[in-house]
Amino acid sequence: MSVINVINESLTQIHLLPTQDLPKPSPIEPPGAGAIRDIVGYIQWIAGVCIVGLFFGGIVASTAGRLWDHHGSGRLGARLIVGALALAVLYGIGYGVVNQFAKTSA
Repeated sequence: MSVINVINESLTQIHLLPTQDLPKPSPIEPPGAGAIRDIVGYIQWIAGVCIVGLFFGGIVASTAGRLWDHHGSGRLGARLIVGALALAVLYGIGYGVVNQFAKTSA
């Protein structure tokens, strides 16, 4: 059978194809998805602890710089506190932003 005959046969029988849409199955969670959620939860918990530690480390550095009149430590402490507060804001809104981008229009 030549290629032309195969194409000709296919085109003559095209009306036999179903005209309905393909079924859209509902999404099924793959195996191991629970473990991935657990790992993301651990990472999120560690990030929260790091933010709190950074904030209190900034307080300690700032206080030590003020007590012993070390201007570099005082400024570093202030930067750590501001950085921790900025990270806390990003940590708080991060979940909502990711959810907004992850939504699918069905």
